Amino acid sequence: MMFKTSIGIEVAGKDVRFAILCSTFGKLRLVHTEEIPNFLEMTVEDRKSTVNRIVKRHNLSPNRVHLSLPREKGIVRQLEFPVEIREKLKSVVSLQLEDLSPWPANEVYWDFSHDVPKKGAKTVRVTVTMIPRATLDEWVDFFKLVKLPLSGASLSSVTWAHGINVLWPGDTPTIVLHCDPLHIEAALVCGSQVSSLGQPVGDINGGAKAAVERLVALGRIGSVENARLLVYGSASSSLEKLERVAVPLENAKPETSDRFGAIASALAGLRKSVFAANLIPFHDRYRRSRLQLIPTYALLVFAVVLGLLLMGREPYQMMRYAARIDAEIRQIAPAAREVSNQQGELNKLSEKYRALSVHLESRDYNLETLREFARVLPPTAWLATYSYQDRAVTISGIADSATEVQKLLEDSALFKDVQFTGSVNKDSKSKDRFTLKAVIEVRQ
Repeated sequence: MMFKTSIGIEVAGKDVRFAILCSTFGKLRLVHTEEIPNFLEMTVEDRKSTVNRIVKRHNLSPNRVHLSLPREKGIVRQLEFPVEIREKLKSVVSLQLEDLSPWPANEVYWDFSHDVPKKGAKTVRVTVTMIPRATLDEWVDFFKLVKLPLSGASLSSVTWAHGINVLWPGDTPTIVLHCDPLHIEAALVCGSQVSSLGQPVGDINGGAKAAVERLVALGRIGSVENARLLVYGSASSSLEKLERVAVPLENAKPETSDRFGAIASALAGLRKSVFAANLIPFHDRYRRSRLQLIPTYALLVFAVVLGLLLMGREPYQMMRYAARIDAEIRQIAPAAREVSNQQGELNKLSEKYRALSVHLESRDYNLETLREFARVLPPTAWLATYSYQDRAVTISGIADSATEVQKLLEDSALFKDVQFTGSVNKDSKSKDRFTLKAVIEVRQ
């Protein structure tokens, strides 16, 4: 799923801590943390009312609720088996329970997890976790009463190891110390290996130093100089030269490491690791019914369909509009073609009419021009050539005086702009040879 919420609950010393984590598209975010001091010293009714207030304050719902109990409430063992029996680990581990557990096999809850052997590895490391039924059932029943039924449970050292593998993947050694005024619980995690211990202390600084030294010996690491150190608990502030380790979660603050146990428990509901052990039997684990999600999925499908319809509304309307326009065009196409044909015929008739009008309105200027030449030219003048084009007349001929001919034409009401187009020459009889051009004056 794209959105997940998990609630982690840690019982440590006399206190109980809560952490609410959210995973959005795989990105982890810390929502909130709570602590109930001296929870184990309260009456059952006080416990219920206190937890109910937290549930109402943060509107918590029974989705993924994982519990972490102190290491001394159960047993954690790591075993190594030949890699060839990896597929039969459950049956092999079940045969070892009587040797591993001080309680009868039918009185314990147990689970195991294992690492993924590297290529060429000859053994597989298995982490076995077990707890008496009576111890865990007490907490299962309590959280059912406060409407937070448990989906999973484990012991603190395994929970820490899971959180470290999720938040800081790799083989860098990490030491976790939970410090109470009279007790220290510690674990060393290095990849798929975990070593843990718990011991009463009088001096917190001396007890913490001794716990670290014992863990180094148990885990067989040469030095703790490069190891990561996570310290939290009610007495952690008493330790000298304590430097907080930032928890790599969105919305996490420097003091978030004080809730590391609860955060690691919440991570059990969001991510898997080589320490993903769950002590609650499968059939008793709370799981949200998928039938409850049917209305949500139905609304989601409806929203998607509605969104698609809204997106396709405009193109569909345009398509329908275009189809109606095409239908209207097909319906009126015959009438439009008839009108177009009539328009073509009308244009042809108009052209003929204009040509006829021009022909009727225009006069025979040639005849009128020749008549005017015959009227105004003197008897001694002779025309050799005559041409007419676009109301322009060009003549050439012989006269006693070419300038007299020009003047006579200019005085005529029919001609204007009378000009010589070439030089005037004398012939052998001393007459002028001339060429004149004139424009016919259009009469309205």
